[in-house]
Amino acid sequence: MERFQRIFPVLALCLLPLAQSEARQAQPCEDAMLQALAAQLGQHGWSSPSGHPDEPLVAAACKPWPDDPNLSVITLAYQTPEHSAPSGERSLNWLVAKVDTRSGQLRERYDDHLGEDSALELDASSLWLDTARYRLAPGVRAFGVVVSSVARGASCPDAGSNDLLTLVVPEGAKLRPVFSTYLQAWTTIKGTSCVMASDFQSEQADLTLAIAPTRSHGYADLQLSARVRAGREGNVLRTVSTTVRYDGSQYPFKQYATFWTKEEQP
Repeated sequence: MERFQRIFPVLALCLLPLAQSEARQAQPCEDAMLQALAAQLGQHGWSSPSGHPDEPLVAAACKPWPDDPNLSVITLAYQTPEHSAPSGERSLNWLVAKVDTRSGQLRERYDDHLGEDSALELDASSLWLDTARYRLAPGVRAFGVVVSSVARGASCPDAGSNDLLTLVVPEGAKLRPVFSTYLQAWTTIKGTSCVMASDFQSEQADLTLAIAPTRSHGYADLQLSARVRAGREGNVLRTVSTTVRYDGSQYPFKQYATFWTKEEQP
């Protein structure tokens, strides 16, 4: 999909270390679930991803659905034998779905592709499910999928991002993406990153998402907050928030958000 292949066209990007990944709990899929999903997708030989480059199932996450103990949410990235390629060059099938917990039968689903390149590469822990209380409208609860890249990225970037969060909502037998943004981002304030001179300065933002009390076109507004630090390990400089409103079909928002940067401040 284009949004994963062309992450940020203006600046050369590198990817941030996953500062939040250690705090995330593992979301393993049971073998029976993986075998049931593989059979429905016309695949075979799946086991829990271990990071081996020849594995057909590259990444997977499974989690119980909070509103119904009979359902689970899952996300998978996999390659087929006829389209196998080395890590960093793969065109991976990407599935996000709700499934019957006991049988693994697919209910609602969203299918796409993740095209790996210099900025996007997946390993066994690159997919993570976010089932926070994203109640967007009466009877509509979204959930999120975070895609984290382990790619080395550009050698001399001006800015970077990682942990792409996508929210999906049910729409009949499908899931529909309505919002997407990177949860980690950084930008150069002064100097050049590859030189790392004494006057080099950068700022990094860790973004969080919450449901606002207001509504637009029937869906709750989203409150996006950025905790901005001086560099990767520096002190917190400021916290900046912005509101994103539903336009009737999606929450229009740049995946690489800039509302937290100094240039965007009043």
